[in-house]
Amino acid sequence: MGVLESVCFRVIGWVERGLPKDPGETPSRYTYESIIRLMDDYSRGLEGLEEYSHAIIVYWLHEAREARVKTRPWGDEGLPEVGVFATRSPNRPNPIGVTVVEIVGVEPPRLRVRGLDAWTGTPVLDVKPYDYYDVVKRPRVPWWFEKRWSRSYAEKRYDLLAPWLGPCG
Repeated sequence: MGVLESVCFRVIGWVERGLPKDPGETPSRYTYESIIRLMDDYSRGLEGLEEYSHAIIVYWLHEAREARVKTRPWGDEGLPEVGVFATRSPNRPNPIGVTVVEIVGVEPPRLRVRGLDAWTGTPVLDVKPYDYYDVVKRPRVPWWFEKRWSRSYAEKRYDLLAPWLGPCG
C-alpha cells in the first residue's frame, strides 16, 4: 500500500461564536462561552453528548500563517527553539487545532462550551466525548513548559477558572 500524500476533511460545522481576534478584548477562554454550530446533516450526532462533562473539539486553524518545522514556543525569545511538533503553535504543516472543552449545553444543532481556543468562523472537523481513555496522570513536559504553566496557573488563577486543568496530583 502506498503512502498518502494528502487527505480531505469534511467540515461538520463552524465556530458560530468564538474568542475575539483583538488581543486586547480576549477574555479567558475558560470563562467565555463559545458556540459551535453543526451543519444540519450532523446535528443528530450530538445526541447523548450531554451526558459528558467535557468534549474534544478538532478544528481547522484557517488563519494560521506559514508552516514551520522549528519555532519558539509562544514566540518567546527566552525559550529554546524546538520542533513545531513539540509545541501547540498553529503554524504547522497541517494546522489542526485540538482543544478539550467543558460542555455548557447541548442544543442541536448547537453546542455551547467553555475553553475553546478558536475564533468565530473557525471550521470544525470533529467533536469527540472526553472520557477516561484520554486522561494521562502526571504527563512529562519540558522545563520551559513547566515554567510557563506555573506562571500562567498562578497569574490567571486556573485553579478557579478551570479546576480540571493541569497535572493530576
